[in-house]
Amino acid sequence: MERVSRKEREYLTHRREILKAAEKVFAIKGFFQAKMSEIAREAEFATGTLYRFFKSKEDLYFTLIEEKVEEINRLVQEELSKRSPPIDRIRGVLALQLDFVEKNRDFFKIYISERSRFEWNVKEDLGKGIHEKMVAYIDHLSKVIKEGIRRGELKPLDPLDMAHALVGMVNSFIFEWMISPVSYPLVSKIDTLLEIFFTGTRKRR
Repeated sequence: MERVSRKEREYLTHRREILKAAEKVFAIKGFFQAKMSEIAREAEFATGTLYRFFKSKEDLYFTLIEEKVEEINRLVQEELSKRSPPIDRIRGVLALQLDFVEKNRDFFKIYISERSRFEWNVKEDLGKGIHEKMVAYIDHLSKVIKEGIRRGELKPLDPLDMAHALVGMVNSFIFEWMISPVSYPLVSKIDTLLEIFFTGTRKRR
């Protein structure tokens, strides 16, 4: 295993500190109102230092999103790749997603509030990686659903349509949780989500 030099370790540490500060500032002020100087102050760096790590506020913002999306995407892919029955994998990935959102509330507050304002940029270089990861997740989920159909556990509907429907429901529940004035565990909605989804797509025995 290749050893990382002290200089490289310091670089990575400072980069993580900047991303953590950016997550906090973006969550409070939103992308358009946040300033690099505010992020630098939160990270306890000079503003110029930020530009040694990120070429612009947009670069910093999309890097933050892409790294979080990469993290959840890796966990989801591991869950969906298990050898357990498709129904169990769908439940498992739902539990994993909702738990991850709950533990990363600030990040998802940024993502949900600003996503629609960046639709124009989704195919540009900064947004392309994020978009591709989302497409890959839905594709993988549709393959698990297809396996469930083949095994006779789910109705023979279009797997991709079913994957989009499930993701849409999950996103709706997350959005409601984010704006709700009443605090409750997001993971408490797993059974409700699965009941709605499986009632519509699961074969009756």
